[in-house]
Amino acid sequence: MTFLLVILLSAVSYAQQQITVTGTVTSKDDGQPLPGVAVSVKNTTQGVATDGSGKFSIRTAPGSTLVFKALGFTTQEVNVDGSPMHVVLISSQSNLNEVVVIGYGTVRKKDLTGAIANIKGADIKSQGVSDVTKALQGKLPGVTIESAGGNPGAGTRILIRGVGTLGDAAPLYIVDGVPVASINNLSQVDIQSVDVLKDASAAAIYGSRAANGVVLITTKSGKEGKPVVQVTANYGVQRIGHEVDVLNAQQWAKVSNAAHDAAGLARLDIARNPDSLGAGTDWQDAVYRTAPIQQYGLLVSGGSQYGNYSVSGSYTKQDGIVKTTGYDRYNLRVKSETTRGRFKFGETILLTREKTINMAGGWGGQGGNPVGSAAKMIPVFQIYDTSALGGFAGAYGPVVNVANPLAQLHLENIDKISSNILTNVYGEVTLIPGLTYKLNLGYTGNFITNDDYRKRYVVGTLFSHPTNDLTQSKEQTDLLLVENTLNYNKIVGKHSLQALAGYTYQKTKNTYLLAARTDLPDGIENIDAGAGTSTTNGNSYESGLVSVLGRVIYSYGDRYLLTASFRRDASSRFGSAYRHGSFPSIALGWNLSNEEFFAPLKQAITNLKIRASYGVLGNQQIGDYLYSAAIASNINYVIGADQHKWFGAIQTAFASPNIKWESTKTANVGLDAGFLGDKLSFTADYFIKTTEDVLLNVPIPGSAGSTSNPVVNAGRLRNNGVEFGLNYSDHVGELNYSFFGAFSKVNNKVLELGTGSQQIFGGQPTHHGASSTLTEAGGPITGFFLIRADGIFNSQEEIDAYKKDGTLIQPNAAPGDIKFFDANGDGQISDEDKVYAGSPFPSFEYGFGLNASFHNFDLNAYFQGTHGNKIYNGLRQDLESMSLEFNYSTETLNAWTPERHTNIPRAVTNDPNFNDRTSTRFLESGSYLRLKTLQIGYTVGDVIKNKFKISSLRAYISADNLFTITKYTGFNPDIGRTGSIFDRGVDFGHVAYPIARTLSVGLQLTL
Repeated sequence: MTFLLVILLSAVSYAQQQITVTGTVTSKDDGQPLPGVAVSVKNTTQGVATDGSGKFSIRTAPGSTLVFKALGFTTQEVNVDGSPMHVVLISSQSNLNEVVVIGYGTVRKKDLTGAIANIKGADIKSQGVSDVTKALQGKLPGVTIESAGGNPGAGTRILIRGVGTLGDAAPLYIVDGVPVASINNLSQVDIQSVDVLKDASAAAIYGSRAANGVVLITTKSGKEGKPVVQVTANYGVQRIGHEVDVLNAQQWAKVSNAAHDAAGLARLDIARNPDSLGAGTDWQDAVYRTAPIQQYGLLVSGGSQYGNYSVSGSYTKQDGIVKTTGYDRYNLRVKSETTRGRFKFGETILLTREKTINMAGGWGGQGGNPVGSAAKMIPVFQIYDTSALGGFAGAYGPVVNVANPLAQLHLENIDKISSNILTNVYGEVTLIPGLTYKLNLGYTGNFITNDDYRKRYVVGTLFSHPTNDLTQSKEQTDLLLVENTLNYNKIVGKHSLQALAGYTYQKTKNTYLLAARTDLPDGIENIDAGAGTSTTNGNSYESGLVSVLGRVIYSYGDRYLLTASFRRDASSRFGSAYRHGSFPSIALGWNLSNEEFFAPLKQAITNLKIRASYGVLGNQQIGDYLYSAAIASNINYVIGADQHKWFGAIQTAFASPNIKWESTKTANVGLDAGFLGDKLSFTADYFIKTTEDVLLNVPIPGSAGSTSNPVVNAGRLRNNGVEFGLNYSDHVGELNYSFFGAFSKVNNKVLELGTGSQQIFGGQPTHHGASSTLTEAGGPITGFFLIRADGIFNSQEEIDAYKKDGTLIQPNAAPGDIKFFDANGDGQISDEDKVYAGSPFPSFEYGFGLNASFHNFDLNAYFQGTHGNKIYNGLRQDLESMSLEFNYSTETLNAWTPERHTNIPRAVTNDPNFNDRTSTRFLESGSYLRLKTLQIGYTVGDVIKNKFKISSLRAYISADNLFTITKYTGFNPDIGRTGSIFDRGVDFGHVAYPIARTLSVGLQLTL
């Protein structure tokens, strides 16, 4: 009896010690509740599962440990302390059954043989940026994402594995199966995943358009279950990250006077009394502002066993840090899928409307746009003049014609409206088990309207415009896509087979129309209101592409992998004899970790796969009709005594009937590995990419009678490099954390170019400077070739000692001038003395970051940078010259004098030694490390969620471009300018738009 009493009392005591633990389990990927998660007490058989809202309740003793397990997520253990739990599960980064998007289908990661970089939409945090590509910068190995400028809505430029062509190097963008010109206008709220196809094995299925890589965007679909509503809001402020340091009025006058005195010239009237001028006008302060940025998004999704839907809308408004500039965008997306028996139907409709308010590009002076003019405008001059036509003051006297930047911003209105529609409708039928036929119909339409209204004005004595003028243009691009594909999937024992066959047709049409009129009445912006000169022009272009394609993906025992693909394209951009191109690829993979002999290593090395591929990719990114001669009609002239008109035509461009496909041969070897139970994942690739029959313009003499250079196949390029990706995820109690990083190194070389001796010059950094880059056989693409600056002559003796055969090499030099290197030894300094001075391409680029969460708090930090690249600072070339009459850099306060020897040459107007010539003096290191994003968030607990009946609510504060460690002295080492590849690395500061630093707050709500 006593024994039974002891047992009973012990049981009562044990029951009294137990407590009820409640909590919620969500996914880190999207913050959604996770139903069906197994919650158990460690070392016991006691357990429960989370309900449809991700909630659980379990009784256990204080101090015990709960274990959370779910398929596709990393197992997590959490100690019980009595408080409600909010557990965030991290998806298994190396889950080999995870599906990866490839061309015309998907594949399990364990069956993947190609080089593909992938990022999930959930990893693209709301960062206060206006487009999705900026959030990807530095996170994908082998993928270079560069700023296209700080202009609101400017977007980015993407390069995959270096530059493999001398023309358009942009990759092919595919959104939900439909090609698009750009992805900068997509909303972050819509992105499910971004997959970048880098090697031939992955990209060859797109054949003719894949030489520069392929970027696949998959938008979000609904999931089976009750409707889910997600609301996002972000509001931030932007400020210029870095201004250039220039002189105030008093400082400028002193430097100007010193320069005139050294040249023996009379001083400028406006500079005669420096001490009376004070600080003068701070033009940069007048031009820049603190600007708001705001983004809002709403997504509703859901589904059943018969189908799903996802509907979203978003709005982005970004005021520019340069006054009057701005950007706003509306996005609307509808996506659904319905299954009925063996039939499946679906569609994506994506509508976008963008409005961009740009600044003037320049008024014909040497200041450039308002950013360049703000740096170069002399601070003695005033901003406003109420008596002047237009109300703005300006430069006068014998100075360089730099425009008042505020006048440029307010007296010329430049607006661009772009409306885009993407539709994709498909139907799929299962013919027999494993065999499906799919018909995919796609259409994209891009409608652009540009307005440029220039008001009449008199700005100082150097700029006048007597009439109000209006120029309007409209452009429409339509793309029609029809794809027929058969997919076959079969698993027999250890054999797995995926087969694809298809036929596609694509047609693109572009129409352009322009109208302009001068002498409009004040305040009326209509073409018909003009009384002056009228101008009209327009044109249209069409191109077509017909393709057949096929692919086989085979695996045996999840160990041996084979992928083979083939595509043959016919493009209307080439003549009939060269219209077709064939693009094959093959890849092999070996999952060593699935071999029996690998079993002893499994605890340390969870999975290990090696892969290799080879294939051919194509490029047709040239203009239409280049294989035939271009004739301009309506070329009229008069003849005879009565001077009557004859109507005629003239050939404006020579035909290039023999042009053919540019092809890129790519070889790739790679390794994918997981360690420590897949906590650590690692991927590495080495590639060699050789481009043959490079399409480029070969110069011909003007006397040949053509206004343009013909396009020919006349080049061969090579890129090779290595890429690494790393991710480590783990937890300590309720602390979840992951470290990740990406590293890329690419080398490029021009193997052949043109006739063998052709040289392509580019990168003129200022209005009056010589070219700074050179592309030729044997060297890198667009390398810097510059006259070398070798310090300063500190005495006349040093000048006299610098001779060739008794003759002075720099006869116009004086003490305090730059000494330039006579590279060719001909006894004089000229463009023939240019030497290789570096590359605009980095030796390597990288990114790394940390994601962590503890209880309800989370932290995301991301760094990104480059190393080894050079930048030519064009604005500095102007501001440190002291030879022309505009403002100067503060560095000129330290100019050389006989009493003070420095590395800044003497101040002298007209500069007889050409100290400001295009040279290595202005070539700087472009290496940098930037804290791209720092974000701190807080997710509310169950009490608030239950009270307001919401699934999740997260608030965050985010800083973007918070700081940059660099030696570069320009606006931004991530110089933002699209255009010719031959201008790469040249900072055209006089037409730049600086990058902004952004601080924002946001909310993410799920109902």
